[in-house]
Amino acid sequence: MTPPAQPAAPRPSEPSRDPVAGPGDAGGTRWWSRPPVILSIAAGVYFFAVFHRTSLGVAGPQATERLSLSATQLSSFIVLQLAVYATMQIPTGLLVDRFGPRRMLLAATLVMGTAQVTFSLVDDYAPALLARGLLGVGDAMTYVSVLRLAAAWFSPRRYPIIASLAGVVGMAGNLMATVPLTALLADVGWTTTFAVAGGLSLVYALVLVRPAGRAPFAEPPAPPGPADPARPSVVRRVRQDVADAWRVPGDRLGFWVHLTCMTGPVTFSVLWGFPYLTQGLGLAATTASTLLLVFVVGGVVGGLVIAPVVARRPVIRAPLAMAVCIGGLLGWVVLLGWPGGTPPMAVLLPVIAIWSVGGPASSVAFLLARDYNPRRRISTATGMVNVGGFLGTVVSILLVGFLLDLVDPASATASGAAATHSLTAFRIAFLAPVLVTVFGLGRMTVWFRRTRATVLLADARGEQVPVHLVVHRWELVDTDDLRREASLRQTIPPPPGVRAARAWVPTARAAVALASVGSAAGPARSGAEGPGR
Repeated sequence: MTPPAQPAAPRPSEPSRDPVAGPGDAGGTRWWSRPPVILSIAAGVYFFAVFHRTSLGVAGPQATERLSLSATQLSSFIVLQLAVYATMQIPTGLLVDRFGPRRMLLAATLVMGTAQVTFSLVDDYAPALLARGLLGVGDAMTYVSVLRLAAAWFSPRRYPIIASLAGVVGMAGNLMATVPLTALLADVGWTTTFAVAGGLSLVYALVLVRPAGRAPFAEPPAPPGPADPARPSVVRRVRQDVADAWRVPGDRLGFWVHLTCMTGPVTFSVLWGFPYLTQGLGLAATTASTLLLVFVVGGVVGGLVIAPVVARRPVIRAPLAMAVCIGGLLGWVVLLGWPGGTPPMAVLLPVIAIWSVGGPASSVAFLLARDYNPRRRISTATGMVNVGGFLGTVVSILLVGFLLDLVDPASATASGAAATHSLTAFRIAFLAPVLVTVFGLGRMTVWFRRTRATVLLADARGEQVPVHLVVHRWELVDTDDLRREASLRQTIPPPPGVRAARAWVPTARAAVALASVGSAAGPARSGAEGPGR
């Protein structure tokens, strides 16, 4: 006789701490635990972050009138917001590592919603400035969390495309901050528009409350061990992680890529493009907001094109970013050097289209940070390269406002609608993003050559490298250097486990070997890493 079937023993429940991918999160197969759903929810927070960040692009003139601002004071809104953003990048990376992306995204949307509602209600400069600073705190928590989520829920092969898709969602938020925001401000006014925008962010926080599950590519948590009194403090570990990331030339290259690609386009789109088009060139507000819409659409298209290209051919990542930066610089030269200073629409459109690709090109910096750091340091490295773009933008926006007030001193003391600026003032003030871009291009070129040199040397020794390069005449190393490095393959074994590493981490031997190439390269030859995988 067949014995009766025994009931299955209940499976122990697994803890689920953080849905959107934190180390040690528990697994699940429900619909809200599927990677596309999780990415969509997180990207929604980034949509709101970019909308709130860029809302002053078309609302700047109304802010000037409502709050009686000079150009420098108007700049201070974005400067404080982006300065807080940049300052928060490293702490955000650590907080993401500690609490997981879901909790950070939940906090971000609550902080941004509160800040935007506050901004809609105040009518004085000081509280408005504090509200924009608070907005920068929430904004700073967003993109690093989304990138950490993408790295945990999607394979390395799909990561560049997934990160680009998240950027496209952010561009959609930028799109809403152009023509639709202009129409809302005209129809329902300042208070209602920004109060509703902030309220929607607060409501969206409800979507982030439910945990999801364990991310398939998340690094498992380290098992708890006995307390070590000699273990360095959190602050010391943070400083060490930042110092280690800064010494990785791939990260240094990413820093300058992000700074150079972002500075000019963001200076134009986030704050000073709309006043330049309406006050300087005399275009209608609807025409100016439509041109900013072209900027956003161009960024979306550029992201959809660049992401698969760099995913298939990672060796061209840094050269592609450099080419986009050079194109943007030429756009500034054409715009500011046009006879009479009033270029026709046939010139404005292609220049703005070229600038729009700067955002997608700057995402190369995050691919560098992901590929050239161990997983435990990815968030720190991502925050570090992210600082570059916002540091350059803060300097550029502040200098533009300062120069506008310097050239048009009467506008600096005027209030309300009288606080306008001449075309000449804009042409002089826009030299600021030009100079920052030129400086960034120079540094990007330096670190591009240094990173290639280390990759070539490490590859010659048989070490695992992110990308296999072809030697060119302009390299910092030559074939004799590579042959000498190849001889080390027989005498120095590779570090244990280096072949199995998911990200290529430079060895101390690579730095020593690069420094020994010769005095012709000087100090530029120490500690470099490759520009692509």
